[in-house]
Amino acid sequence: MVAINNDVNNNVINMNVDSADTKKAKRIRRTPEEAKSLILKVAADRLAEFGLEGLNISGVSKAAGISHATVIHHFGSTAAMREALLHQMTRDLLSDVVEALNHQEPPEQILRRLFSTLSQDGHGKLLAWRAVEHQEINEGAESGHLFQSVIAALADQASGVDDARQIVYLVALAALGQSISGDIVQSLIGMTADETDRFPAWLAKTIGDI
Repeated sequence: MVAINNDVNNNVINMNVDSADTKKAKRIRRTPEEAKSLILKVAADRLAEFGLEGLNISGVSKAAGISHATVIHHFGSTAAMREALLHQMTRDLLSDVVEALNHQEPPEQILRRLFSTLSQDGHGKLLAWRAVEHQEINEGAESGHLFQSVIAALADQASGVDDARQIVYLVALAALGQSISGDIVQSLIGMTADETDRFPAWLAKTIGDI
C-alpha cells in the first residue's frame, strides 16, 4: 500500500511539474518591436476579415494570444492602434507603387493591384475612418516622401510634375472612392461586375491618352 501511495504521489507531483513547465513554455518573450509587429499583423488580418468592427483591442489581443494590457501598453487605445496600422499599410502600399514605377511595370498592372489592395484588405475604409474621425489625414513625413517619389517617377514618364500630381490625385480619389462605395455606385449607374473589374485598365488607358 505504501509503495502504491508513493507511486500515486510521485505521479501527482510529476503532473504538477509538467503542468508548470507547460505554462512556462507557452510564455513567449518578445521585444517591443516584435510585439508591435505581431499586434499589427493580427490587426491587419482582422481588418481584412471583419472590417473596422474587428479592429478593436479586445479582439486583436485575443486573436494574437497576448494580454489586453500588452496591447494598451504598446498603442494606448483602439484609435491609436488603428492609426499605426493605417500608417504601416499606407507606407507598404506606396512603397509597392514606387517600386513598380521604377521597374516600369505596365500602368494597368499597377492600378489593378492598387485598386485591389485598397478594396480587399480594408485599407480604403480605414482611410475613410481616419478622415471622418479627425477631419484630416496626416500620414507623416515618410508617407509624404513616398508620395513625392510616386510623383517624381510619374513625372519622368508623363509630361511633367504638374501632370504627375494630377494623375496621382485622380488615381487616389478613384481608388479610395471605389474601396468605400464602389458597390453602391456600380448598382446606381447599372455597371456590371465585369465592367467594374475592367475599370483600372480603362483608367490606365485613359490617363495614357491624356
